[in-house]
Amino acid sequence: MLNLNNIWNIGKRRRLSRIFNSEGRCLIVPLDDNLISGSITGISNIKNKIQQIECSKPNAILAYQGTLGLVNDYSIPLILNLTASTINATHTHKVLVSSIEKAISLGADAVAVHINISSKYESDMLKTLGKISEECDQVGIPLLAIAYPRGEYMEPNGIEIDQNYSRIKVSDQRSYGNLVSHCVRVAFELGADIIKTQYTGSIDTFKKVVESAVDKPVVIAGGDKIDVFQLFIMVEDAMKAGASGVSIGRNVFNREDSDKIICCLKKLIFENISATDSLELYNNRRFS
Repeated sequence: MLNLNNIWNIGKRRRLSRIFNSEGRCLIVPLDDNLISGSITGISNIKNKIQQIECSKPNAILAYQGTLGLVNDYSIPLILNLTASTINATHTHKVLVSSIEKAISLGADAVAVHINISSKYESDMLKTLGKISEECDQVGIPLLAIAYPRGEYMEPNGIEIDQNYSRIKVSDQRSYGNLVSHCVRVAFELGADIIKTQYTGSIDTFKKVVESAVDKPVVIAGGDKIDVFQLFIMVEDAMKAGASGVSIGRNVFNREDSDKIICCLKKLIFENISATDSLELYNNRRFS
């Protein structure tokens, strides 16, 4: 959980206080899939989607410079993703595509760097994270590390695809939890101020992930679009395990009622309502 009193860098402290609420919790909406996957469902009309998301006031929007330039609500903090890849080439190999200077010129409150632990390109990504971490310390801008267990897998037909360890996540949550914990510890050791990672599937295994972050806030990714109630249960369990919030993209922007899902998630994260109550709220029985 975030404790601003433990942050010596005044610039980082000020910017983090804009992203997190007074209890150290946040809801971030990433729209960086716009570059990664192209004009996909939910964000094909990116201007309209941003307007819809702005209405529900998330704690921050994470994206690349093109999308961030479309955000008109200046009260919403921006997080510039500095690293990128697309699904059309080597998706696991994140390379530096922007700079802290660009983030400052956009008025961003933080930057993000993505690393994939176990990838054959891991060493390059670690080098990038370390470099950006030092630069962030120098200028007082927070660093969000997106740290996933993700490598490469060669199919029998010779096509290389992402290895996301989805089978292990289902069959052996403890081993998957250890892998995610390692990702989080790497991010902590290289100076991340916020760590985004995968939920491990259970409260017990994710508690260890949060512990691996030491005193840094951990937010969970949403992953592929799932049933609304499943989403609420995942977020509720992650918060019970000690997560500081979420950074959920596809499960927000891939719905026509993105503003409504954000409002329900905010109730769950900031007011500790249950997944069941969140679903009731979502179904309009007592929406407010």
